[in-house]
Amino acid sequence: MNMKWKKKGQIFVPPGNGFFKTHVTRSIPYRIDPSTLRIYFSSRSSEDIPYPTFIDVDPACPDRILHINATPMMDLGRTGTFDDSGITPTCILKHKNQVMMYYVGWKRRRYGVTIEASIGLAILTDHGTKLKRCFEGPIIGQDKNHPIMTAAPFVLFDNRRYRMWYCSATEWRQCSGSPEPIYTVCYAESENGIDWKPLRKPIIQNRFDGEVVSAPWVIKAGNIYHMWYSTRGSATNEDKKFVIGYAKSPDGVKWRRLDSQAGIERSEDGWDSEMICYPSFFTHKDITYMFYSGNNVGKGGLGYAETKNFLL
Repeated sequence: MNMKWKKKGQIFVPPGNGFFKTHVTRSIPYRIDPSTLRIYFSSRSSEDIPYPTFIDVDPACPDRILHINATPMMDLGRTGTFDDSGITPTCILKHKNQVMMYYVGWKRRRYGVTIEASIGLAILTDHGTKLKRCFEGPIIGQDKNHPIMTAAPFVLFDNRRYRMWYCSATEWRQCSGSPEPIYTVCYAESENGIDWKPLRKPIIQNRFDGEVVSAPWVIKAGNIYHMWYSTRGSATNEDKKFVIGYAKSPDGVKWRRLDSQAGIERSEDGWDSEMICYPSFFTHKDITYMFYSGNNVGKGGLGYAETKNFLL
């Protein structure tokens, strides 16, 4: 799939005068009703802690904002649990009359490295305005298969099973004077969406030593799987600026990287000139939208691009 995305501009950046001060990270578009497209994401408080929130937009014109949610959808986890330092939603799956949200739980560390990350599960309630945590612990965290961290899950129910593409770190490195996790995309399957069996090896291979591949979003079109993700280096601050990559697969497990076909690049100036990352997708009639975060992993706000509907 070699398409060209037409950028339409910035949609939203937190105004900084309420609970949410900065960042729009990991957008998830989800149709609430025929006239409302809800975009979930994480935004940061004055203490730089990510919480889940959302905006409502017009599905025919996503830069027309209908509503801005002003309070967190879910509180942080109880002290000592895996998500007591932050919550970042990453995907929604509607299955068997439940709307499940998979998310990253953050836990700050005092020594050695800065954070831990694990994968949690919540249920959308109150007409999609609140989240109810399913478990106090993660559904995938540090274990014998994931010794460093797990994050960035994307889940589909496909061929009578749950399928997850997620990130797992292989190491922490000292880069530009600070610890930096090195990670890429892995794969797991489940019968219930809760208990997962990992493949135990990366499915997106790094192009160079120290590459980070993050935030997979998978679309199945016909019998082909398409994945967009964020990719960057790690050695210097300039290397750490994400761009959007692309891969395709006949089965969702064996992937061929085709980053040159992602169809979107940084702008020459403005809110997405230094970084574009965390792509997500929604199709409205004959148009498919790509939502993405801008500079400084979303501090520059949320914007979108569009192309002809390739799912027809």
